Amino acid sequence: MIQKSRWTMLVLIPLMALTALTVRAEEMSEQEVERIVRDYLLENPEVIVEAINVLRQREQAAEEAAASEQLSGLENELVNAERDPVGGNPDGQITLVEFFDYNCGYCKRVNSTLQALIEDNPDLRVVYKEFPILSETSMTAARASLAVNALYPEQYETFHRRLLDQRGSLQQDSQVWDAVAQLDVDVEAVKTEAGKSWVQDTISRNHQLAQQLNITGTPTFIVGDSILRGAYPQADIQDAIDKNS
Repeated sequence: MIQKSRWTMLVLIPLMALTALTVRAEEMSEQEVERIVRDYLLENPEVIVEAINVLRQREQAAEEAAASEQLSGLENELVNAERDPVGGNPDGQITLVEFFDYNCGYCKRVNSTLQALIEDNPDLRVVYKEFPILSETSMTAARASLAVNALYPEQYETFHRRLLDQRGSLQQDSQVWDAVAQLDVDVEAVKTEAGKSWVQDTISRNHQLAQQLNITGTPTFIVGDSILRGAYPQADIQDAIDKNS
C-alpha cells in the first residue's frame, strides 16, 4: 500500500506543478509572457535556428509533394513535346528532362556531368527544355537553339555544348550568331526560323510548365517522379536515374 502511494505521488507532483504553471501563465500579462519568451530565446538562440530549419524542411517537403502530384499530369508534355531537342539515346527507355539557361553558370558547370551521365547510361534519353530566364541574350540563344534543332537536329548538341562551354555569360546577341556560323548550317535560314511563332510558343510553354512545377531556377532535372533543383553531383542524379529505371 505504501509503495502504491509513493508511485501515486511521483505521478501527481509533476502534474500539480504543471497545473500551477498553467494557472500562473493565465494570471500573467501579455508583456510578462513576452519577456519570459524573449529571455528564453536570448539564452537559447539555437532554438530559433532549429525552428527555422524545421520550417524550411516542411515547406520544401510540401513544395516537392505538390510538384510530384503535378508530374503525372504533365508527363507527356515534359518528355514528348514535339519541338524539344532530344539528346543521349533518342530511343532510350529512361528520360531525363533538363530546364536550363545558356547564361546560367551552374548549367555550364553541370554540363560535363550530364555528358558523363549520357556516356554511363546508354539507355538514357535527354530532353532539353529551353528555359531562358536570365537575360535577353538567354532568349536569343534559346531561339537560335530551337531553330538549329528544327532545321539541323544532328547539330543541336554540338551547338548546345558550344554555348555552355563558353566562359562567362553571353554579352551580345552577336556571340550567339557567331556560334551558329561555326556550324555547317545556313545562318540566315536559322535566323528566319528563330523568328517564327512556334519558337516563342515553345519557350512560353516551357515557362508555363516551370511555373506549374514551381521551377524558378536552373538547372532543374526531372527523372520520373524525382525533381532535382540545382547542379547536383553526378552520383545524386545517377541515383534518381536508377530509382526510376
